[in-house]
Amino acid sequence: MHSKIKYTVKCLLENKLRFLLTILSIAVGVTSVLIINAVSDFGVTAVSSELDSLGMNGLIVTKESDNLNLTDNEVEKINSVDGISQVAPVTIKTSKVYYKNTDNISTMIWGIDERAEDVVSFELLYGRFIDKGDIKSNSKVCMLDQSLAEELYGRENIVGSTVDLLCNSTVESFKVIGVVKTGKGIMQSLMGSYFPSFLYVPYTAFDNSPNYNQFFLKIDGTKSSDEITDIVEKQLNNEIKSNTANYKVTDLASQKGVLENMLNIVTLILTVIGAISLLVSGISIMNIMLISVNERVKEIGIKKSIGATSRDILLDFLNESIIIAVVGTAIGILISVIIVKTASVVLGYKIFVKGKAILYSVIISVTLGVLFGIFPAYKASKFKPVEALRR
Repeated sequence: MHSKIKYTVKCLLENKLRFLLTILSIAVGVTSVLIINAVSDFGVTAVSSELDSLGMNGLIVTKESDNLNLTDNEVEKINSVDGISQVAPVTIKTSKVYYKNTDNISTMIWGIDERAEDVVSFELLYGRFIDKGDIKSNSKVCMLDQSLAEELYGRENIVGSTVDLLCNSTVESFKVIGVVKTGKGIMQSLMGSYFPSFLYVPYTAFDNSPNYNQFFLKIDGTKSSDEITDIVEKQLNNEIKSNTANYKVTDLASQKGVLENMLNIVTLILTVIGAISLLVSGISIMNIMLISVNERVKEIGIKKSIGATSRDILLDFLNESIIIAVVGTAIGILISVIIVKTASVVLGYKIFVKGKAILYSVIISVTLGVLFGIFPAYKASKFKPVEALRR
């Protein structure tokens, strides 16, 4: 076996430039497929993580009329449902933020209490979270995300500073107690100004009464989200009679799942498009092997005249096409890993080539080597010794 491989490599190196160009075509195809797959997988994971940070891994309760508020009465009913680990009342409004001479900035303001920390995945960078004391005292305090802090003050750590918010037609000053990083990573980079800045205040800073316009529910996994959705909806609508509107429970986790499935389909389509380059590389293998067969007809005749069988000739040429595919694949894998790791360091995001993708690339490349090498190898094996020696 060792001598066979050594002989095959020797034959390939007789025309080094042709060998190099062929394996490079394979390497380019493999690199494109692996990079597309790595970037697409990263996109799916990043979007999923961003949605989780916004509470998109649970349920949300609202009333069918946007003008109607929810109260602590509903919170008590929801807390009694098995499978729910936390209920976070939230009031979300779009408002404007002012600071010194800057233009007003449209911002999504979340009125929350201390329970939101357990439902929405905040990453505290500076300061502290909103606590019970802030809620009870109706404190004019706020947390904001780092990009908004940089836009207002030109730096991230602005704890202790003040910002002016438009609340109920009046502008009021709020003291910054914390800077967080949430829902702003990849989405902010990709969507820029289309993705809103977030600012968090005690819900009582909007309204002294315990009213909210929605609840975020975190489920503990003991029951399916669909099952909990039905239970919560029925319990609220049956036990809390509303003459104006029904309660609606939305399964954010399932909506996130739909989005992830769409992204996975896009990943598959992009990978298939990248795989077309591998198909082209396979055709180049067949073309090079056909040229090699025509150049080595006399060699084939000599081998057959001294006892080589058609099977031996077929395997010799088939081994050459497989080695071209394997070497090209190995170089492609190395190049893609280097590119992805470099991009990961430069961009600051965790991007990597999955082992499964590498395995599939090897399998596909070897398969292409066999499929596109079998015809030239078969053609070589069918030469008759006398006919081959005459050419």
